[in-house]
Amino acid sequence: MRTFARFASMFASMSALAGCNSTGSLELTLDLPTDMALRPIDPTTVTVTATLPGESPVSNTAVLDGGAFSAGEMPTGSDVQIGVVLRDVSNRLVGVGEAGEPVDISADAPTKLTIPVRRPFVFASASDGLHSFDPTLDPRDASFQGKITGVGAPQFSISVGGDRLAVVSNAQVFIVQTETNSVDGMLTIPQGARDATAVPGTHKIAIATDTGITIADLDSKAVDTAPVGQVDRVTVGPAEDGTLYAYGLVGRVAPSELQPPLGMCTGASSIVAVSVEAPAAAAPKMIGGAVSDLAAAPDVAGVFVTLPCAGQVAKLVGDLTSELGTPTLENVSTLPGAAVLTVAGSRVWAAGTEPAVPSCEPGTCGPSSMASCTAAGADDVSYAITGASLIVQSIPLDGGAPIEFRPPDRRETMTDTTDPAQQHAQVLKAISVTPVDLVTLPGGQYVSLLAQSRYFISALVRGGFDVVLPCLDAATNDWLLFDLASSAVAQRVRTFCDVQVVPTNAEFPDWECEAPPPAESSTTEYRATSIGALFGAR
Repeated sequence: MRTFARFASMFASMSALAGCNSTGSLELTLDLPTDMALRPIDPTTVTVTATLPGESPVSNTAVLDGGAFSAGEMPTGSDVQIGVVLRDVSNRLVGVGEAGEPVDISADAPTKLTIPVRRPFVFASASDGLHSFDPTLDPRDASFQGKITGVGAPQFSISVGGDRLAVVSNAQVFIVQTETNSVDGMLTIPQGARDATAVPGTHKIAIATDTGITIADLDSKAVDTAPVGQVDRVTVGPAEDGTLYAYGLVGRVAPSELQPPLGMCTGASSIVAVSVEAPAAAAPKMIGGAVSDLAAAPDVAGVFVTLPCAGQVAKLVGDLTSELGTPTLENVSTLPGAAVLTVAGSRVWAAGTEPAVPSCEPGTCGPSSMASCTAAGADDVSYAITGASLIVQSIPLDGGAPIEFRPPDRRETMTDTTDPAQQHAQVLKAISVTPVDLVTLPGGQYVSLLAQSRYFISALVRGGFDVVLPCLDAATNDWLLFDLASSAVAQRVRTFCDVQVVPTNAEFPDWECEAPPPAESSTTEYRATSIGALFGAR
């Protein structure tokens, strides 16, 4: 690796932080890959952020001048997490970095620290491999989309210390060196991986499996499992005493594809807490609601959940690590179709769905209405009057009104393949859209999301017998990058589209998904199931 910048700078503590008035120095080295394809492009500013346990982050931004910069005032103390964000002349994020472990900044002697800095790659796991996106490039660039070789059947990708990526498959963890984006080791874990997350401030990951919660150490290669039964989702954060716990969601209730008035949503979930340092069997505790996802704050005690049936994001209140008592739910935000969430910095990030407004001509839409090309009921769905759309929220960790972004509803064009002019088409509105997974990129500006959508319209029949236009039932998968600073969809790639046509003897019988614009086209077709990002939170 080549050294990008090295400097010695005095960090003065802020009086509001722990009442400390001392100053200390930090000799910070930013190391970048030698491969220019992985190296941040033309950074002009650097933001250094220091976070003390239980305190708000302190950030300073400086201009890069020949590779040198001054970080300005920062707090001194113990267990300080240091991170950096690099931006170019247009203020676009081009590089991210974070210390692999917390450091102590002393007033007595300089603290030396090396931070790996990388492009902010986003990774999507699919059955055919681990796909990568480089959001610093134009989507039409040949290197915008890529694939990590040597990884078999990936299910989750977890950033560990920035210099490594842990890629979890059904029964293995592949260790990828981010300096070269190549596999450099492997661990064996219990079969049936269902979710995975990083353990803050360590080189460990927690994995939810069919048999319990597994803690895997990438340094020592140790693998310890708490046999608590099937766990569907997992997150890691500190308890009130600072001890790190892995919290597992048992009995996950997935958000309904078709929301009310069409779909029904019911269920009950539990949570189980396992010590990261000493994984052992524990009994799950009922939550008192149907939960689809959970996320713990990395620096302070607090576990948040999405409640798809209630349309809420809530905080679990109570001692989750005790065998006694039952946690209660404290609502922090209203979010229709709440599906997935994470915690990054001082905010909770969550995604849900604004449901479609369906037409059920000539009947009335209700829970028994079906969106099906073979349905024959009077109250079945004909089409969407208003299409379903995504909702992304950024919620203050300590309470307050969320910032909400609602991108325009997506529409897909289906083209008649028998039309030589290639102009006969139908534009379909989404009858449903479901967030699959999300990850936040460092800096709090970008959120990346996987979504699956369904587009439906019933057949057009003439005289009660002749089918002019067949019923179309299409499914798509998308990767999206949201820029919350400008409330815009920064990038979108449609990775999959398929349409079912019924019946096949209509007057116009042959239809297919129209290819998206070049900037939104995938190099291959695949259906991603999870998403991760370097230094990102999921």
